Amino acid sequence: METLENKQKRAANNIQKSQEKQKERHDNQLPDKPVEFKIRDKVLLHRIKAEKQWSGKFDPKWNRPFHIEEILGNRAYKLRLDNKILTKAAHRD
Repeated sequence: METLENKQKRAANNIQKSQEKQKERHDNQLPDKPVEFKIRDKVLLHRIKAEKQWSGKFDPKWNRPFHIEEILGNRAYKLRLDNKILTKAAHRD
């Protein structure tokens, strides 16, 4: 008969193996290198506030396509819609 201590060790081992498998699957889904945008690329702007509001449940969570006007570095961009440049920089995660 198996002791409680052996069962706990076996359970901990199974958990560790499972977590390693999950990490491997997750890492395989990630792109090899991050996406880099260029000037004049079209991008969508994510509306974070839309996800936090229940009243706008069916409202779009993305704003229409913007064009990248300037690359500010450190994954920050100035965006342009038609002929208007946004005052705040957009950051890519």
